[in-house]
This record gives sequence, structure tokens and C-alpha cells, in this order.
Amino acid sequence: MDSSFYLVSGGITIAFGLVLGLLAFSFFRRFKRVGNILNRAHEMTGSANGRISNIIAVRRRNRSFRWTNEYPAITYTVNDKDYTVQLDFAEKRKGHYNLGGNYRVCYVPSDPSCCVVDEFRKPMQSNRTQSLIFAVIFAIITFNFIITGLSQIFVNL
Repeated sequence: MDSSFYLVSGGITIAFGLVLGLLAFSFFRRFKRVGNILNRAHEMTGSANGRISNIIAVRRRNRSFRWTNEYPAITYTVNDKDYTVQLDFAEKRKGHYNLGGNYRVCYVPSDPSCCVVDEFRKPMQSNRTQSLIFAVIFAIITFNFIITGLSQIFVNL
């Protein structure tokens, strides 16, 4: 085969690797975002009662089925100001959450927007761990694709 085939296939391999790299980066960002909140848990000395103010529906499907999951948005009040936190890591089947459900929210008194809902602390920790695992796996695969693409281009010039 001529060198243009190797250039094209190497370019496609690198492009696919970059897409996987973006996926790894998004998982890493999620890990950092959740980790930053959990790392401030020792500062969360304030607490407030929160309620489910909104239920966000998420449609899922596979080859055979379609279903709807949902996760809550919890609103709590600190110093007469309302704060809302969306708990996308607490996704459950439709019908699990009820509007107006009450939850205890722990927050940082100097920054009430930084909070953890007590009942969802464990799912938040497992979500952080899963995000790190997926970020590492996709980073390794990205590295593999980019090195393979570069070797296809430079070895066959």
C-alpha cells in the first residue's frame, strides 16, 4: 500500500484518540468537581432543611428498551436566600423521588452554595471514584490510539 493510506489511517486513528481524550477529560473534570466539594466536607458546619423543588427527567435507552430515570434538585434557604443543588449523581428510576421530599443539607457557612446532602454523600463518593476510574481508562486508551496513529504516519513515510 502507498503512503497516503497510512497517512489517512494514522490521521483517523489520532482523531479517534482525541475524541476519547475529550471523554477522559470530561470524566476527570467531574472527578475534580465532586472531589472539591467532598474535600470541603470538614468545613460544612452549617445545616439547613432542603426540599425537592424539581425532578429532572433523563431518558435512557438501549437496543431493546427505553425508560426514564430522574434525579432531584434540592432547594434550601440560608440567610433568607434560596440555593438549589442538582444531584445528577443520584439518578434513580422514575417515581423514586417525590416533590417536596425533605433532606438535610450541610453547607459551608462562608459559601452556602458549597453543600452536601447527607443522604447522598455515599453515592457522591462512589460517583467520584467511578469518574476517576473512567478518566484513567480513557486516558490510557487515548495514549494508545495517538501513539498508534503517529507510528502509522511516521514509520510508513
